[in-house]
Amino acid sequence: MFNMKVIKKRECVEYTKDPTSLEDKCKCGYLLTNHPEDVQRNKKNKWSYKKHTKELPTDAFGEIQTENHGNRVKYIRLSRDTSPEILHELMTKYWQLTTPNLVISVTGGAKNFSLKPRIRKIISRLIYIAQFKGAWIFTGGTHHGLMKYIGKKVRDNKINKSSEGKVVAIGFAAWGMISNRDLLIQSPNTERNYIAQYVMDESKHESLYCLDNNHTHLIFVDNGSHGHPSIEDELRASFEKYLSEHSDPDSQCNKKIPVVCFTYSGGKKTLKAVHTAVNSNIPCVVVEGSGQIANVITSLIDAEGTSLHSIKEKLLQYLPNTASSLTEEETESWIQWIKEIIGKKHLLTVLKMDEVEDEIVSNAIASALYKAYRTNIQDNWEDQLKLLLDWNQLELATNELFTGDRHWKSYELEDAMFVALEKDRPEFVRLFLENGFNLPKFLTSETLGQLFTKHFDTRILHRLKYTKKSSHDPQLYSVWNMVQYFQYNMKQRNSSSYCGMEDVSAVIKKHPIQILFIWAILQNRRQLSAVIWEQGKGSTLAALGASKLLRSLAKETNDVNVADESEEIANEYERRAIDLFTECYNNDEELAEELLTYSCDVWGNSNCLEVAVEAENQTFIAQPGVQNFLIKKWYGEMSRDTKTWRIILALFFFIPLLSCEFISFRKKPSDGKRSHMWNYVHFLTSPCVVFSWTVIFYIGFLLLFAYVLLMDFQTLPTGKEIVVYMLVFILLCGEIRQMHLSLFKYFKDRWNLMDFMAIVYFIVGVVFRLHHSNSAALYTGRVILCLDYIIFTLRLIHIFTISQHLGPKIIMLQRMFIDLFFFLFLFAIWIVAFGVARQGILRLNEHRWEWIFRSVLYEPYLAVFGESISDV
Repeated sequence: MFNMKVIKKRECVEYTKDPTSLEDKCKCGYLLTNHPEDVQRNKKNKWSYKKHTKELPTDAFGEIQTENHGNRVKYIRLSRDTSPEILHELMTKYWQLTTPNLVISVTGGAKNFSLKPRIRKIISRLIYIAQFKGAWIFTGGTHHGLMKYIGKKVRDNKINKSSEGKVVAIGFAAWGMISNRDLLIQSPNTERNYIAQYVMDESKHESLYCLDNNHTHLIFVDNGSHGHPSIEDELRASFEKYLSEHSDPDSQCNKKIPVVCFTYSGGKKTLKAVHTAVNSNIPCVVVEGSGQIANVITSLIDAEGTSLHSIKEKLLQYLPNTASSLTEEETESWIQWIKEIIGKKHLLTVLKMDEVEDEIVSNAIASALYKAYRTNIQDNWEDQLKLLLDWNQLELATNELFTGDRHWKSYELEDAMFVALEKDRPEFVRLFLENGFNLPKFLTSETLGQLFTKHFDTRILHRLKYTKKSSHDPQLYSVWNMVQYFQYNMKQRNSSSYCGMEDVSAVIKKHPIQILFIWAILQNRRQLSAVIWEQGKGSTLAALGASKLLRSLAKETNDVNVADESEEIANEYERRAIDLFTECYNNDEELAEELLTYSCDVWGNSNCLEVAVEAENQTFIAQPGVQNFLIKKWYGEMSRDTKTWRIILALFFFIPLLSCEFISFRKKPSDGKRSHMWNYVHFLTSPCVVFSWTVIFYIGFLLLFAYVLLMDFQTLPTGKEIVVYMLVFILLCGEIRQMHLSLFKYFKDRWNLMDFMAIVYFIVGVVFRLHHSNSAALYTGRVILCLDYIIFTLRLIHIFTISQHLGPKIIMLQRMFIDLFFFLFLFAIWIVAFGVARQGILRLNEHRWEWIFRSVLYEPYLAVFGESISDV
């Protein structure tokens, strides 16, 4: 709990007559009537706030609310001598601000000016950095110049609901320079949560300033004076120095809070602020082209020398009015300050106004911070790398840290690698790998567990769960089990509730890079996943698996942007798989064939071909290397050049024809001459021969089935009919085998549904047919078997899709039927419309339903084909 009694204000208690004033005004700036009744009189000419003022409990703190403005600003009035420690405690405990990861102190630009596009870019980027880096922005806190525009941008950021993170803008202003400040003072009986109703009056009164109501916090520094500017500078500078040197365990960088001074234009106050900053080892970003003192500094940074004459020239060039009005003593002070600033070039970073872009502003701040940190912590390479990694400064890291002078060991980069993975820094990951980082050793179960739990989107988990349930795919099951392992067992290490934990753990230890690749793919991290993909084994299988996984997840999301991004990444990995396999096939065909059959338990023990087929990846399957491999497998040990007619003849006369080498076989140099027995085995087990026998068997079955239905359908089943029963039983066994392999995939195929329906109808027909004592049942059974014959015959269409000539035509017909359905739907509308009109005109009050349907549907349908209708 913060003790507010430690916060004080200051009041002048000794009246010192101001000889330049016609009124009874003290040198503190207040009239005599504004002093206490028992005020003492100081007969000396000099006035000092330390001697002539005293500290009293502050009476101005709470929240400010302005007219027609819903935003509230926290504020406090405090003494100039408030220690930085108390001020830090006030912010973190009383205002409950989180410890910043960065402080951006903006100085200069206090005068009003028109907001140009480049200045708008600078302000927008500063707010962006403050938002996403968790930074505090320090300004002068008044509603003028650059401070006003920063406040407006903070307000816009707060209004924007899509913006993430709150921007903290803290204004430091002199209490005695704020207009209408009496409205901020609490009455003695005011409740603790005081809300001051402040009136925004942008017109100056006695050179006073209007405070900015868009800042989040305002600190009014009081030394007991009125109308004395810049009295807040020393407290602000000491607080910035305190933050830059204060060790804080909540800070991300070296346990210290990085502070950077951002300088835009400015005069004496800005020059003094920059001088104080560099003497406190605080880096400064100076905007070249912003005018005044900023231009003076930037023009002298690259100058060969900083002589007295050159500095005076620059002052007269960029601040002609101010420089000409300076006394000789003030001029010497300015020149000395500038010399000391230029003497610490390592703390100065120039940002050119003409080249201002979003990334350039970020790079300038990052470069300034790195220069300061490199000076302060030369031997701590890890902290320097952490700073550059946090700001995504790859070029600086490459040129400064990863040179021949510094040899990084793998364990020194482990923390940085984890941050690079977490923050999606693919170029840094590549840089670490190029410098000898041992990725498999780094990817322990604990490391992967943190990535899959603390840095894993739960929405992806739900999408993966729904996708797994809807597809019953072995690859998705494998990925789901792995994610589940991390989600549950990494949180409860001693729990054995998750089945298959040992198997998943073994897979993780065996293929850690593939697991990391899946983590990146699931979160649509395109560039990062590409870097990891290049490091793993089985890259072709990984690319095909990633493509299939992303397409499956894209179907389960309602976010169009996420789905489109997943599809794009899936297409990219499909191209990668094709390019990699094609390159391998062009160099080594045998190795390419091994690549196609390579399987990995990360992807459900599936190989490249299985993944491509299940994903319906026709582009990959159509590759020449894949087609040649399939043709080789199709012919088995037979030569690929064997003519079809030779195979057909050998099917019926294989003993004599194979003996005389009618069929040629592939020979390997180490095999020698094959025996005839091996030729018979290789021929009969060849897939194309097995398929040919299957087709012959099926055609024979259809012919025998047709013969029974047409010529040999007796009351009691004949021998030929029993043979048909046996053949259907063989077909049933084949279907049961397919169901056993994968029930979901079996019923997903419409041709399997047709087979299943044909066998079920056959069984139903046989059951009716065996009731031979009942003529109606016998007739019903024969009708069912006849209709079932149609289904069995249509099965030939699927068999002949393998044909090089018939296959494409059959596929075209299948697709044509989809379009034909919509045509028939439109056609049916016209038929019904015509039929109803015709029925209503020709027949009055027809109550026979069968005749209504006949007249409305059937007769108009016949009329379309030219059939004359008798009653028209």
